[in-house]
Amino acid sequence: MTIMSVSEISPGSPVQQGFTLLEVLVALAIIAIVIVSALRLQGQSVGMNEISRFYATAPFLAQKKIAEIRTEPQRYMGSESGTFDDAVQGLRWTTSLEPVEIAGDENSSLEMLSATVTIQSQTHKSRYVVQSYFHLQGKSQ
Repeated sequence: MTIMSVSEISPGSPVQQGFTLLEVLVALAIIAIVIVSALRLQGQSVGMNEISRFYATAPFLAQKKIAEIRTEPQRYMGSESGTFDDAVQGLRWTTSLEPVEIAGDENSSLEMLSATVTIQSQTHKSRYVVQSYFHLQGKSQ
């Protein structure tokens, strides 16, 4: 077995002692592409999490507001809007309550209330709308 010293290695021999500048630059470019892709995925993940949280929360908040309207329809007649308490930040609600008359037979009609509740995010442009109709007690003909 022959051991060669550094002085005996000629420039054309197959033995190398390190990486060339081109190899280092290619490796850095590949690492940069991977890191940028991972950061973009992280940003998209955060955005999708916020939107999915909105669509998981908004139906419950809208149904809660519909229940409030059903218990006190006089208070909500017309249009009204506001924000939720600190537990649900970044969401606004808008209600619209108006009487609707549904024609039945020739001499009968049914008076109802049409309630529309809109939940809207203040951080992104997502909206959730619920419309409900309910009968006015003691108003049928």
